[in-house]
Amino acid sequence: MGSTVLSKPAERGWRHDGRAEKVVMAVLAAALAQFPSLKPGDLAITLVLLDEPMAGGFSHRGDRQGYPASLVKLFFLAAAEAQLESGRLTPSRELRDALEAMVRRSSNDATSYVVDRLTGTTSGPALSPVALKRWLARRRQVDRHFAAWHCPEFAGINLAQKTWYEAPYGRERQSCFDVPDNRNRLTSDAVARLLLAIARGGAVNRRRSAAMMKLLARFPDKVDRKDPLNQVTGFLGEGLPRQAGLWSKAGWSSRTRHDAAIIALPGGIRLILVVMSFGPAAAKDRRFLPFIGRQVAARVRKQVKTKTRWK
Repeated sequence: MGSTVLSKPAERGWRHDGRAEKVVMAVLAAALAQFPSLKPGDLAITLVLLDEPMAGGFSHRGDRQGYPASLVKLFFLAAAEAQLESGRLTPSRELRDALEAMVRRSSNDATSYVVDRLTGTTSGPALSPVALKRWLARRRQVDRHFAAWHCPEFAGINLAQKTWYEAPYGRERQSCFDVPDNRNRLTSDAVARLLLAIARGGAVNRRRSAAMMKLLARFPDKVDRKDPLNQVTGFLGEGLPRQAGLWSKAGWSSRTRHDAAIIALPGGIRLILVVMSFGPAAAKDRRFLPFIGRQVAARVRKQVKTKTRWK
């Protein structure tokens, strides 16, 4: 439970694992057969098995860059915990409440506040070219934080934008649409790499990682199905066995439907599963992520025979 900030975790997150490859390819084939409107290029899937000291994994199109919707909030959370640890951010009840709302309810209003605190920027009217350049340099603070990890999985990601219920205005619109190639970008491998660091206590330190795990905790057997923002119904958690442990963050938009989860299956098997889907057909279908969660859980339990050693 040390207090040292880990600015450079191990470069490779996981080795290739044949069991994970078999599971991903079988689940992909089953999903495409079950949901013919989906195409192989619509899905990016990363599976990481945590039953060895060096995690083993495999991904289908895991390096495909795409709009992450609210998955970006995982990175804002980890960056905030790092700044709290270093003293760059001053802890407060308001900040803690905002982090909780950002993750548990996926609040975009809370996210806006967190991004302002992280980067020293604020939303507002359009800026002159010179002022916008200075503003953009500050806004890219989160990108710089994760670039310092030197993880291959983070290559090409972009974390410069807030999330919106409708559309950005003013300087936020300038940043998102007028600056070339500046929309948020993530890959399923990048998201899985961050979750791996959190799961194993390497995101900032063990204490901060445990705080992040606490915010990510969800309870599929107790979820309020009437709550449209519960992030279990219509996502991976809905397909998991009863009593499975789930720590997750979902993201969705009119053209995306994603989920990212640390999962503890009954019997001690632990894994990370990230699914990103693209296109209107995937975005509107609330059935395929629970299907993938169910398929992965069943197939991993057949492939992994040893109890996970949680490091």
